Amino acid sequence: MCKTSTSNYSAGPEDITRVRNLTTNATTGCCTYTYRKSGRFGSTGKIQQLKADGATPNGQNDSPWTGEVVIASDCDKGTVTVSHNVKAVNKTSDTTSYPDTVAVTDADLTTKVAKIPPAIERAWNSRAYKLKITDNKCGERLFEVKFVVRMVDSRPHYTINFVNVAGMGTSNDVAGVTSGRSYILPPDRGKFNLGDSRSASDDGDECLEPHEFGHMIGLKDEYLDIPHDRGGVKYEFPDKTTETVAVNGELMGSMSNKTPQPTRYCVTIAYAAIALLEANGHTVTDCVIL
Repeated sequence: MCKTSTSNYSAGPEDITRVRNLTTNATTGCCTYTYRKSGRFGSTGKIQQLKADGATPNGQNDSPWTGEVVIASDCDKGTVTVSHNVKAVNKTSDTTSYPDTVAVTDADLTTKVAKIPPAIERAWNSRAYKLKITDNKCGERLFEVKFVVRMVDSRPHYTINFVNVAGMGTSNDVAGVTSGRSYILPPDRGKFNLGDSRSASDDGDECLEPHEFGHMIGLKDEYLDIPHDRGGVKYEFPDKTTETVAVNGELMGSMSNKTPQPTRYCVTIAYAAIALLEANGHTVTDCVIL
């Protein structure tokens, strides 16, 4: 229910005029709305990958990504729901492309990959991210952010090739193409390795797929990667503040921490929410990640 103003009949003429003006200019529906976008979300240019020296930009920004964002408001508060539909492709018997892979049946693959969405959701919803957004139509409201991942057979946001390589395999090429290395190819493809001990698909440490999910919302690696000249990230937040992080043990770093904790990991979602609001006639004047 929308809040109803209580008239103060002892108020002076100026106060009564102010209340009447607020009523006249009030937004229909008390800022109750639901906006949705499913498809491509472009690079914001607000995230810069740093070189291995941890200080110099290497020319890579946050990646474009594919998914669905729904932002809903019920007057004073709201929700931002980020959903990803993922299709699994069984490449475990493709020894031409992946020499070290060991075949698993389609039925076994289905059983294994069913464990991945809950692992990602547990990790990314554990932090309980919130966005405090202020705009010209509705003022300041708090939005709870929720991440949802589903395995699907059709109309995916991401199509993931699954291989089954013990560890990184013997063909541990830098690009990870023929090895057991997992990766995301923006904006809508990737490869996951069932044989990685960190994979949730085999009741592992459950940090591999949550890390890769960070790339599925545009984030960059924060670990040291000398062959690719990567060693940190600089973030610019919607309020124009910045944060520069060197190599670390967080989820997008070396994964010692298996859940996303820093506020910076929600920055691409903040920009997506702002873009969705502004595409529907709002002018956002502030957005803070909590």
